[in-house]
Amino acid sequence: MSPKLIRDISASSAQVLFNQIAGAAIFLITSAWLSKETYGEFNWSLAVLTFIISILSLRLEQIIVRKVAAREDPSKLLSLFTGHVVIGGLLFYGVLLTGYFLFPGFFKQHNILLILAVSQLFTFFSSPFKQIANGKEDFRLLAWMSSIANIIRVCWLLMVVFTSLLTIRQLLLMYIISSLAELIFCVLLTGSRLHTGIRFQYQVKDYLLLIRESLPQAAGVFLNATIARIDWILLGLFSGSIITAEYSFAYRVFELSPLPLLIIAPILLSRFSRFFSSHSPEKLLEHKKELSLLIRLEMIAATFIPLVLNIIWAPVMDRLTHHKYGEVNKTTFLLLSICLPFLYLNNLFWSVHFAQNHLKVILRISFLTFSIILVGDLFFIPLYNARGAAAVYLAATVVEYINYMRTSFLSKVKETWLSPFVCMLIAGICGFLAFYLSSSLPIRLITSILLFFLLLLATKQLHKSDIKQVVKLFRSGK
Repeated sequence: MSPKLIRDISASSAQVLFNQIAGAAIFLITSAWLSKETYGEFNWSLAVLTFIISILSLRLEQIIVRKVAAREDPSKLLSLFTGHVVIGGLLFYGVLLTGYFLFPGFFKQHNILLILAVSQLFTFFSSPFKQIANGKEDFRLLAWMSSIANIIRVCWLLMVVFTSLLTIRQLLLMYIISSLAELIFCVLLTGSRLHTGIRFQYQVKDYLLLIRESLPQAAGVFLNATIARIDWILLGLFSGSIITAEYSFAYRVFELSPLPLLIIAPILLSRFSRFFSSHSPEKLLEHKKELSLLIRLEMIAATFIPLVLNIIWAPVMDRLTHHKYGEVNKTTFLLLSICLPFLYLNNLFWSVHFAQNHLKVILRISFLTFSIILVGDLFFIPLYNARGAAAVYLAATVVEYINYMRTSFLSKVKETWLSPFVCMLIAGICGFLAFYLSSSLPIRLITSILLFFLLLLATKQLHKSDIKQVVKLFRSGK
């Protein structure tokens, strides 16, 4: 790896690490201070809005990143994408306002939906500017763009909880102002640092060409949005706000868990896009050593973090949330955490397929995953509530992994099928022995961590040369 790649990873790491910590602080404070009913309703509304806005985006984010990375005119792409999100976002809010007058009973029951939508729209309007920074591989600038809202929210929340009681009105106001600040910040930085501005000289045909390129993945956008949030939405409809609060808490910790994936994912997409613009897939297989190291390190992270979290889950989460979300969510989080190794690999497979414009393959796999989640949730949520939703999500993730293995040339790299199962087996053994040997939390942690890395070395999932190579790479990147 080049020194620039190391700098990119460092910048991406700093951004993701801060946002993960900030995100954890925000949701821990809100979950502890708000009632389960209010917290569940807030997360249900957020899930609905995220679902709809994800569909409105048409996944143009990835197309913009790919085109900017391929050296196409960034100003043109920024202008077209900004026009899309502004018009689409305002039309969506107009539909919400119309629904408010036509269905007052629904909006009385879900009374924060319309207000929270303002915050989500501002965040949506910020997206084009972030994708330009991503495509240009200015990850330091992207870090600032992605962090400003969380900086405001954390500072605001801390001031509130130390001086008064947190209310849903304060939380909604905080979200709106922080999202607006993020939008203004992104506009200013894109113009001053990236020297890219919005122009109004492009014709409708330019926009239609961009939309036409996204149409093959339009169905995929709907499917992926459904996969990401349909369980939250159905839990709110079938099981009520309290169950939604419990599941959304476990799911948010689960979303915060794959820290290395969040760091490396945008960099991989940009690099793969550039690589496949001038090389064949077979050429990538010439880098099996680097791919092997990447996959093994991802699998170690994807099993080590859940191992630690599952050991500390009940005592730590109950203490942080006043006994609201710890013991009650123990099984739900365990099921979700087993998904992580498969999510890492699915992201790698997806990035390679997307960089090669294999949208039909992605669509077929996403449709099967969507079908499993939708049908499974409709059947299991009424029976088993949050645990049913988590079990269905795990089954769908595993099936998605199997389908990507069947369609990707990366399956020729043995680590894609060997490493996840070896690392999961090791983590399972370590967790079982830790709980069996002691009831002390510190002893459980120390025992499981030491045994975990010893077994990694014994099974050759981790080599001494790997550690030396990583250290050498980061020293060379200074």
